[in-house]
Amino acid sequence: MQKRVIIFDMDGTLLDSSRSITKSINFVRNELGLPPFSIDAVTKLINMPDQDLPKLFYENVKPYSECRKIFEKHYYENCIKEMRLYDGIKGMLDTLHQKHDMAVATNAYEMFAKKMLKHLDIDKYFQVILGSDTIKARKPDPKIIQYILKHFNASNKEAILVGDSLKDEKAAKNANIEYIFVDWGFGESDTPDYTLSLNNLKNINKIVSN
Repeated sequence: MQKRVIIFDMDGTLLDSSRSITKSINFVRNELGLPPFSIDAVTKLINMPDQDLPKLFYENVKPYSECRKIFEKHYYENCIKEMRLYDGIKGMLDTLHQKHDMAVATNAYEMFAKKMLKHLDIDKYFQVILGSDTIKARKPDPKIIQYILKHFNASNKEAILVGDSLKDEKAAKNANIEYIFVDWGFGESDTPDYTLSLNNLKNINKIVSN
């Protein structure tokens, strides 16, 4: 069935924010007297389901609420400095938005997402940009997807999620929508409905038009 609504994950799917995220986590760790994490370690951890990330990143040295405030301030001030849009993404979005409703569903806070997408000049392609703080739930919980479906008055069969991690894949399955795994991102996949590569982004047009 042709997809009317295309929902995108953000980090690792539309843009590479791995350096910015890692620098902000390591800024907090330095404040706590902890050694830094590598970029690979951070991106692997944040995309694995069922992880206690506050404990892994900050080791309960201070209450998470304090660590989160330090992270949020540093990340908001620095998140756009070293991120980049993946090659070909803007052209893909420009083509898709002409025929489809599009949204972003991210586990990042919405204020970060809107700032980053605006800086990259791709916020204009999305009618909805939702963060986990707005929905009060994080993927693989399907609430953020269900909210978007309701916003567009779309059925499960009319929508598809595009993401780069097991959290995205499980969120799609929990919401009973199809899933496209992008193989250039931070995470991995078990059994996606489709796989997309940067060197053949045009394939998404065939997938969403079936």
